[in-house]
Formats: sequence, C-alpha cells, structure tokens
Amino acid sequence: MDDLHARIKTPPRVSTFLTRLLDNRAFTTFLARFGVRLSRAKGGPFRFGSTIIAARHKDVSELLHRDLDFLIAPINAARIEAVNGGPFILGMDRSAALIREREALYAALAQMDLAALETRIRTEARQRLEAGHPRFDAIADYARPVATATAKAVFGIAPEDEALFADAVRAIFAHTFLNLGNDSAVEARALAAAPLMHDWFSAEIARRRNTDTLGDDLMGHLLRQGRLDDDSVRRTLGGMLVGSIDTTASTFARIFCVVAEDKALAAHLIADWRQGRDIYGLCLDALRRWPHNPILLRKAAAETTLGGTKVRAGDRVIGWTEAAMLDPDAFPDPERMLPDRPMAPYLHFGTGLHPCAGRSINALQIPILIGILLDAGAKPNGALHWAGPFSDSLPVRISENRQDREA
Repeated sequence: MDDLHARIKTPPRVSTFLTRLLDNRAFTTFLARFGVRLSRAKGGPFRFGSTIIAARHKDVSELLHRDLDFLIAPINAARIEAVNGGPFILGMDRSAALIREREALYAALAQMDLAALETRIRTEARQRLEAGHPRFDAIADYARPVATATAKAVFGIAPEDEALFADAVRAIFAHTFLNLGNDSAVEARALAAAPLMHDWFSAEIARRRNTDTLGDDLMGHLLRQGRLDDDSVRRTLGGMLVGSIDTTASTFARIFCVVAEDKALAAHLIADWRQGRDIYGLCLDALRRWPHNPILLRKAAAETTLGGTKVRAGDRVIGWTEAAMLDPDAFPDPERMLPDRPMAPYLHFGTGLHPCAGRSINALQIPILIGILLDAGAKPNGALHWAGPFSDSLPVRISENRQDREA
C-alpha cells in the first residue's frame, strides 16, 4: 500500500519561470484586468488561431449557457470515463441521461441535513484549530482534513487510510478536470487511483444493500430514491467526490491569502463573523481577486458567433472567468470588496448547464473555515506551496493574545 500511495501522491510543483509567473496574483490580476478592458473596447471575444477567448462577463455567461453550441464532452468526457468507469454529469452534454442523473443528484442533495452538516464542520474545524495552535499548516493540518472529513460524511465512504483517500481523490481530480496538456504522469497517477475509488464505493454500496441500512448521507438518499442503478450511483458519487476536497482547500487558501493582505477587508470579515452575519458574500468577492478556477473550456459544435465574433466548428472556446469577474458591467466598482453583491454573476463554481453541484455545501464550509481561522488571529507564517496545480501548504501562526474568540 505504501508503494501505491507513493505512485498516486501528487508531487510538489517544480518551480519554473512560468509557474512563478502564473502563481503571481498581481500578474494574473493585471492580465485579467487588461483582457476585460481590451475585450470591452473591441466589443467581443478574441481569436488566436483556432482558439476563441471570451473575457467580458456577458460573453462568458453566454458561452456557458449556450450548451448546445458550446460543448463540454469533447473537453473532459474521455478522461472522466477512463477513471470513473463511465460518464459523470460534468462531462456530459445535454441529453436525457444527463437530465436524469442530474435530477437524481439534486433531489438527493435537497434531502441532506445541512444544519447537522454545518455543526459537524464547525466542530471539526475548531478541533483542528486547537490541535494545531499556535503554529500549524492551514491547508495540510486544517482546511484539507476538514474538507476530507466532510467528504466522508457526505459521500458515504470512510477508508481507514485518510491520507491515501485524500491523495487518491486529488490524483483523479488533477487528471479529469485539470490535465489540459495531457501530462502522462498526471494520467498515470489517476489511473492508479481509480480502482481504489471504484472499490471503496462498490463495497460500501453492496454492504448497505446487503444489510438494508441505506443511511442518511448522499449515498443513502440516492440509493433510497431508486432513480439510478447502483453503478450509476457509484459514478455520480465518484464524480462529485473528486472535486470536493481540493476545490475547498484551494478556495480557502486563496481567500485567506487575499484577506490576510488586506487589513480593512480582514477587519470587516471578522466583525461580521463575530456578529453572526453571513460572510459568504465577502468570501466570494475576495475570491474574485484570486479565483481558484480562472478559465473554463468548451468546444464549438458548429459554426456560430459569440459576442459578434465568428466561431468555427471545432474551435476551442475559453471562458476567462477571472477577467469576467472584473468586468464593471457585471461587478460595478470591481476593485472594491463588497459583501452584498448579487450571487448570480459570480463564476467561481460555474453556471448554465454545469454549475458545481456541491456549491450549497461549500457555501457552508468555506465561511466556517475562513471565519474560525481569522477570528483566532491567524496570520501567514511563510509562503504558499503547491503540489501540482493544488494549494498544498500554508504555514500560519496564531498570536498568544487571542481575545473575543467566538463562543
């Protein structure tokens, strides 16, 4: 098992000039601002060979809503099916199968006890904070283990080797959704991890069927409703799971880093947290400064236009979400961080046919992780480190002079 774990574990990112540039928030923000201004001046998306880049918010939103013209399956369906043992809704274009599986998933999610889940997340986060005080890793010792515990509670599998579980999820996620250059090493890690995921879910589904104890988690609700067969339940849960842990950890890390550099924003967020106000809006607005998912890809199904730009069949179309969320047409006064902007324009978790199905859970989890850590007085104590494309390590320290901690 140690050899298997070594084969699936995502190694530290090799630092190059390009990776350092892309990790530089000031640089990527400058590019995004420049891109949206140029696109607004041009009046539509840009073409570079067979690639179209949409930067204005209305163009990106149109791209993601016109799912019959701009397809997702050519982007990631093959990779998803190779590691998931079949399709998942985030790799499926509009079809009867997609509608059936998505409706089953959303119906099961609606039955989740989110209040109990929120209590569980708060308890886990506080325990991790107290165990780590005063110096610890805000990702490896806090956010990622909390997200892993939440994933186990939601999806219904709990392998004893938690590190193996989290790294298997990361390996599959890296290949299915992030391996745009088809890196063979990334693919190999995912293919090595895929049988683990398949067996964990299959064994647990079989156990529940045999004991007639279906449970009250997402797996239990899917099995009980009877809309999908057991293998479809496994595929749906597997596809959901792989994006849950590291999306949470990366989102948390970026929000925390942005807030830690802005004393006024931090003070506003902490004050709202202590007064029991919802801080999710501020978290999303902070994430606009450094989004975890700066682009979304689609492929043109046929000749058409987007924002006045001609698109040919087979063109790759990039929705530059980072630029779109700096567009003043969608986010007036985009340089300001505001807590009460409308939710609809945010593109952090997709939109149109393929929004993130777990966004309701992250709406609970992200504010809790951020609020508890900031309220404790945590400050960065070193640089953010990466494993492949993932935020992997962020040392923090907590002052011994902590006052007014939330009860």
